[in-house]
Amino acid sequence: MGAPMASPAQTPVKLVAQPGWDELCRAADDLHAAELLLEDPLAPARTAVPHLQGFWEAMLAAGRAAQIGAPNAADPGEWLGGEIAGLDARTREQLAAHWRGLSAQAPVAQLERHARAARQLLQTLEPVIGGGPLRTRKRRILWTCVGLLMLFTPLAIYVALTAEIEGEGPWRASYFADRKLEGSPIHQRELSVDHDWGKDAPHEAVPPDKFSVRWDTCLRIDDEQTAPVILQINANDGARVFVNGESLIDGWERDSGTRRRGIGTGEVTLAPGLHHLRVEYYESMGSASMKLAAAFDDNAPGPLSPDRLVYPGDAFDEDDPCAAVE
Repeated sequence: MGAPMASPAQTPVKLVAQPGWDELCRAADDLHAAELLLEDPLAPARTAVPHLQGFWEAMLAAGRAAQIGAPNAADPGEWLGGEIAGLDARTREQLAAHWRGLSAQAPVAQLERHARAARQLLQTLEPVIGGGPLRTRKRRILWTCVGLLMLFTPLAIYVALTAEIEGEGPWRASYFADRKLEGSPIHQRELSVDHDWGKDAPHEAVPPDKFSVRWDTCLRIDDEQTAPVILQINANDGARVFVNGESLIDGWERDSGTRRRGIGTGEVTLAPGLHHLRVEYYESMGSASMKLAAAFDDNAPGPLSPDRLVYPGDAFDEDDPCAAVE
């Protein structure tokens, strides 16, 4: 008796062969065009309406092809009356209301809400219509990204460490998109730590609230300067100062009424030479500002002149930040 015949291998279903996938892609293209027009301050909002109409027509065609919703519906509103995985009856009715209210006379805020709701619908139906082939493609993309990350991470680190930081001045500023000096910062050189941002963001990649900043520089003490150095901070919200790694002023948080947040004075005697100076700041809510003053030779505290400071370098040794400074 001969060996049993092997069953033919199943050919994986391609994503483009999934019923309704092509129509879903057309819907995505029309929605993207509408979103771009609504974000363009020079484009009249009504120019997005034909693309939103095209989105709904393509979604209706996708639903019919994939046999979801009401497959025999004559318009998108009727199609949304059928069962759709991931969408309850209330959400489907809200989407139908968006469709019925679509008009070239609709205000821009209404069209923006319409586009957001359409985006959520599209994201809900992608895995429903794409099914297994979509999950397979996402896994392949994920593993490809992991491979590329492993391949190029050393190069990215090298570029990050060797690329020149933009700006000028003796301070190396690191801006964080949270109030705890965590995450990946935005680096730039600055002439001073003094800022009055008001309610604006300090950088396009940093939010206007709940951000933090760390400034580093090297303070040069000349041979003839023997008097103590006095430093003062006045910040909204919290700030602190370190000299050679040691805490000099701590206005980070209130402390049982004995310490005020963002305000403080410290005095230190420094030997001639270079000394690492670090200022840290965080903004909680509302207006944001930071000021640092210094006094030398028994003078009144005033702005710390850049002439007394030396840039520590784009990358420095945390144990001795001023070691490589000439």
